[in-house]
Amino acid sequence: MHRRDLRAVREARGFVPEHLDDWGLADMSDDLTLITSELVTNALVHAGSDVDVRLRVTGDRLRLEVRDADADPSVPAAYSLTEEGSARAEHGRGLYPVDAPAHTWNTSPSGRGKTGWLEMGIPGADGETG
Repeated sequence: MHRRDLRAVREARGFVPEHLDDWGLADMSDDLTLITSELVTNALVHAGSDVDVRLRVTGDRLRLEVRDADADPSVPAAYSLTEEGSARAEHGRGLYPVDAPAHTWNTSPSGRGKTGWLEMGIPGADGETG
């Protein structure tokens, strides 16, 4: 996906359900599509670079990776009821929907940038209930 081209978010949103359906994991599609949309939008807007999206199944986990060229980690911003606090928290609020369904998520250095990644348990795999 090309830098600052927010039309690529639609492409990423289509990529997810297509692969999950192929893998028999269509029931995970809604949550993961929303999460992908948030992470890709964040990377396109803030990193100013091209973005790569990967999905992987490893054992009882599904892993989503979004790679960009910005080395700074993604940090969720707190909600605020004051105008000043809201201005400071303008960015980063989209990371909260990432945290909710994810088993674990973080960012890792990746060459000249970072990879934001998350893992979700696969429902039914090793007792996981989704």
